[in-house]
Amino acid sequence: MRDFDEVARAIAGIPFMSPAQGRLVYEHVQRTDARDVLELGTAHGVGAAYMAAAGANVTTVDFAGAHYDPSPEETARRAGVELTVVREFSSYTWWLKTQVEERSDAHGNVTPAYDFVYLDGAKNWTIDGLAVILIEKLLRPGGWLLMDDLHWTYAQDPHRDATDGIVHRELSEPERTEPHLRAVFDLIVAQHPSFTELRREDEWWGWARKHPGAPRTYSVTTSRPLSALITNTARKAARKARRRVASLR
Repeated sequence: MRDFDEVARAIAGIPFMSPAQGRLVYEHVQRTDARDVLELGTAHGVGAAYMAAAGANVTTVDFAGAHYDPSPEETARRAGVELTVVREFSSYTWWLKTQVEERSDAHGNVTPAYDFVYLDGAKNWTIDGLAVILIEKLLRPGGWLLMDDLHWTYAQDPHRDATDGIVHRELSEPERTEPHLRAVFDLIVAQHPSFTELRREDEWWGWARKHPGAPRTYSVTTSRPLSALITNTARKAARKARRRVASLR
C-alpha cells in the first residue's frame, strides 16, 4: 500500500484520471477492502496505479493497438506499484469471454474473480453492453462496478476519424449524438437483477453493486436412473457412428 499523496505527486500531469477522481477510487478500494480489481481501458494506467496504491491486485486490459506515452508500465514504475497489464488483439470483451470460460464448471456456474471492476474503455453500446453482462459473471457478490464517462458522445470529438476502433463516419446520427454508456447503465446494468444498489455521481460516474447474497447456481438434473442415461448416451454415439460411415459410402 502506498500513500495517496506520494503517488499523486509521482504521476502528476499524466492523463486521464484527475487526482480528485484518483482519491475516490483509492478510498473505495480501501473502504471496501477490494483485493482483486479489474480495469477495462488502461490508457496511461493512472487509474490502475491509484487502485494498486490502495493495496489491490490490479489487472488492467486494453487493446493491442493502444499506444500511450508514458506507457502504463512506466506510470506504474513512477507510482511505485505493480500492475498486470493485458493487451488484447481487438476488444476486452473477447478477453472477458475467455475468463468466463475458464471459470465455468460443467453446469454453467461461474466462479467470480473480482471485488471491483472499473470500466473506462470503448464507451460503445455494442462493446460495453456485452462487457457489463460478462463483468457481472466475474464480479463477486457484494462487489462493485464503476462506469466512467456516462455522458460521453462521439459527437464531442468531431475531428477524430475513429475512437477505439469505431469509425465515426460509419455511425448513424443517433449513435453519434447519444451517450452510449448512459444507455448501457440505464437499460442493462440498472435493470439487471444482480445489481441491487445503484448510484450516479457527478453525471459522469455510474456505480452498481452486485447483490451480496449467494451466487447464481444452475444445475442439470434428471428423474431417469443412471443406467438409462448410460444406455441412451451409448445409443446416441452409435447413431452418430453409423451416420459417419454412411456419409463415407
